[in-house]
Amino acid sequence: MNMKLILKLPPDDDSGIVYSLPFGFTGSGDKCDGIFSVTEEDIRIYIDGKAEEVYKISCFTEFYVRRGVGTSMIQGKTTGGEIIGLCGFTQELFPRYGEVAKLLSHYIRTNELIQNTGDDEPVCPKCGMPLEGSSECVFCKSKTSTMLRLVKMILPYRKSFIIALVCTVLSQAIWVSYPYLDRLLIDKYITPKNEHIAGIVLIGISMMVLKLIEGVFNYFNMKHSFKVSLNIGRNIRESVFRKSQQLSMNSISRRTAGELINRISNDAAKLEDFITANGKDAIVDIFSVIVISILLFTMNPKLALMAVVPIPLVLMISKKLNEIMAVNYTRVWKYSTHHGELLHDILNGIRVVKTYGSEKREAERYKECSEKLARMNIRAETIWYLTMPFSWFLITAGNYFVLYFGGKSVLGETMSLGQLVQFTTYVSMLYGPLSWFIYIPRTFADASVSAGKIFEILDERSEIMDKEDSQEIDINGDIEFRDVSFGYKAYDPVLKEISCKIKKGEMIGIVGHSGVGKSTMINLIMRLYDCTEGEISIDGVPIKNIAQNSLRSQIGVVLQETFLFDGSVYDNIAYADPTASFEDIIRAAKTANAHDFIVKLPDGYNTKVGNKGFQLSGGERQRIAIARAILRDPRILILDEATASLDTGTEKQIQQALDRLTEGRTTIAIAHRLSTLSSADRLFVLDKGRLAETGTHKELMSQKGVYYKLVMAQRETTKMRSAV
Repeated sequence: MNMKLILKLPPDDDSGIVYSLPFGFTGSGDKCDGIFSVTEEDIRIYIDGKAEEVYKISCFTEFYVRRGVGTSMIQGKTTGGEIIGLCGFTQELFPRYGEVAKLLSHYIRTNELIQNTGDDEPVCPKCGMPLEGSSECVFCKSKTSTMLRLVKMILPYRKSFIIALVCTVLSQAIWVSYPYLDRLLIDKYITPKNEHIAGIVLIGISMMVLKLIEGVFNYFNMKHSFKVSLNIGRNIRESVFRKSQQLSMNSISRRTAGELINRISNDAAKLEDFITANGKDAIVDIFSVIVISILLFTMNPKLALMAVVPIPLVLMISKKLNEIMAVNYTRVWKYSTHHGELLHDILNGIRVVKTYGSEKREAERYKECSEKLARMNIRAETIWYLTMPFSWFLITAGNYFVLYFGGKSVLGETMSLGQLVQFTTYVSMLYGPLSWFIYIPRTFADASVSAGKIFEILDERSEIMDKEDSQEIDINGDIEFRDVSFGYKAYDPVLKEISCKIKKGEMIGIVGHSGVGKSTMINLIMRLYDCTEGEISIDGVPIKNIAQNSLRSQIGVVLQETFLFDGSVYDNIAYADPTASFEDIIRAAKTANAHDFIVKLPDGYNTKVGNKGFQLSGGERQRIAIARAILRDPRILILDEATASLDTGTEKQIQQALDRLTEGRTTIAIAHRLSTLSSADRLFVLDKGRLAETGTHKELMSQKGVYYKLVMAQRETTKMRSAV
């Protein structure tokens, strides 16, 4: 669902309109009813239905949006350097005007006018309500279809579910028989003061036996109910985790780790609880209502009608309450997710927090976030508990009529006391299942929000997909870029028309200013993203035709920020190949210059490295990462700032390990210190997203182009540091 950039058209002429958005303030800040419209040639500012201003797009060099308090403004910079405020608008329109500003700036640079932004619509196209970060509207999405999907999850465990259901129905049947025994006791023994002990004992024994049988049924009911719910909860968690692993980097980057953790753990747990508490209860309660209603109307139709008269009104209230609770629980989910994200970030960055002495500040930030979540929960629960007493009073109001008119019937001797007790007990039993229908909006709204978030992940189509006929190939190492362009958004490219060839076994260095697209280029080789235009091939096979697992299993990566799992040194090296022998792991560690420091650790290769490897130094972590890459025995090796931020001695050891690792492999390296790439076979110099220069260090220095300037600037910086 792409973002709509035509919300309101001008009244006189809508031909050729590309973007058209409403606004509420003029460029000078006066309140008005306006329309901001864009054609291929100009920008038209309509106020109260009249075109007050017309600007030629060619007269501008850039457009951007300035955020204010309550309102924001779109501005344009003219070719003469003047800043013109075009119009002001409320904050809900900020994402749309922000996209329009980017698209117009792109149009000025490239003469390409894009209408499809690729960004998600921030509001529901049907009702206009905010989507709150979801892909579906909580008002408009079908609750029935969501619940049907949950029901389908029960099918693999239908045997256990049916056993639980049958046991519950039988237990309910026994439960319904108790009022009849009460009636017999009252009418045959208590009211007539019958002292026939054997009859009383028989009724008592019958109740005890029925209670024991009911207990047996309840045991098997709970046993199989929990078996179903726990298995479904496990399946949901595994499915969401598996799908999160399959999503493209673009999809994952739109969500935080805290949000994904929330969906895998909290949302799955809510669905598990919902199925346990409400899955079979829905069937049983409906069955109970039908059976008890038949008994009531069979015993006394008039009193039964009095008992059920308020029910339709309560069900109408329940339906309305369901809509209100859905909105509130969506907001609770949003704040709960933010709460988890904040906690995840603070604990992950605890070293930085302590370094800057920010414990109190972070505690206050967490307290503020926690209070917001509490307020949102209180708001949702307050609405519920303000409505519930009134709803419960309405649904039980019929009981008062039953007691009044039933009591008169007993006094008039048209009804026995035992019959009245039996009838009122059945009425109370009827209100039990009916109360479930009142309470269900709360649990259903909470569960449907969680289900929607989980199914959103499960239904998301990954942008990076293997073709049906994708190939498993043995990579040699030849790589070719043919007119490759890439942008995280099509109208904002990072790489532009890159064409180059890398031969098998060649060492290539990629250099350029920060943000020029060096890391993006290697991400494309690993197919973490697909190029927007052009084609990348390996050994003559288009990269999109190679199975992702086959491709990445033959690529080794050593990054600047090495990630180690919370396990032993052995586990972290063996991650590249879990089937490797201990001898293979030691051989890889020796090649990476890591064996000597590993054997000096308290438990050698079994030493726990801690969260993200905090027990080790930066150089030690880097050497373990290199050992991991060596164990993989990759055909293509990628080094992304592998020796950055290390002292000279450590860098020398790591560089020796890298030299052994790169031998005979196609290697692509990015390095901040250009001197470390001087021995590369060739250097690719990126500038403003384009491949500006190609050649050896010596050739590029003699050209005195972009690379020469980078080297000289770095030498000047080094001299200044030495002087200090």
